[in-house]
Amino acid sequence: MLKFGISPCPNDIFIFFGIIEKKIKTEGLDFDFVIEDVETLNNLCMEKALDISKISAHAFYYLQNDYIMLSSGGALSEYGPVVITKNLEKLKNLSNIKIALPGRLTTASALMWFYWQKNFPNKKYIVEFMPFYKIIDKIIKEEADIGVVIHEGRFIYSLKGLELVEDLGKFWIQETSLPIPLGLIISQKSLNIKKALEKIIQESLNYAYSHFDEAMKFIKKYSQELDEDVIKSHIQCYVNKFTFDMGEKGIQAIDELIKRIERHAIWS
Repeated sequence: MLKFGISPCPNDIFIFFGIIEKKIKTEGLDFDFVIEDVETLNNLCMEKALDISKISAHAFYYLQNDYIMLSSGGALSEYGPVVITKNLEKLKNLSNIKIALPGRLTTASALMWFYWQKNFPNKKYIVEFMPFYKIIDKIIKEEADIGVVIHEGRFIYSLKGLELVEDLGKFWIQETSLPIPLGLIISQKSLNIKKALEKIIQESLNYAYSHFDEAMKFIKKYSQELDEDVIKSHIQCYVNKFTFDMGEKGIQAIDELIKRIERHAIWS
């Protein structure tokens, strides 16, 4: 029985629906799914507590000695995290800025660091790391000046009366001309089941697309946001050709992220 970590976000549940619900053949492999926030999964992999897992691409920098990256099941997109605030005008006058981030090892955290260093190198900051679903409330209550939102957050922040500071996905694409390497699937090198896992994930994806309504009902058991349009938008943004196979472009994007992480002490 292999411990397999995924997040409760719509794109992950959609991708792995066919496996979780035993709708497809799994090459004789059995999985025990651990469904947790991606930063929790990052940290579990740091402890080698999971055999296979979705992780943030940022976290792979620290995990590449023990885990291998799969070409299927990841999240590479043209849509990335967004930086939000309650009041843009007030933000301009602050010398100390409180930043809410969805976990130290998330790709959102790395992208925000790159953006901050380029645009506000002389500003002081106070960083607080927290689960992604707490950030919007933190900004509404003005317990943080800016926050980086991921997953469903990018689709609903404006409905809560919050304002956009920067789209970190657009920032990354302008800097690199590469897709945004948000997350990927890894497995422990010692397992030697990469090809089998990639095939299973692709078959699970095909099952979800051909049983879309069934998959949608299943997703709602886990999603933070139950509005069907938000869930569909999430899937359309983060499940794409790179999810089936990240290809050369996807590998280039992850390599570029890792090179940039090597050059920076992120939020030190």
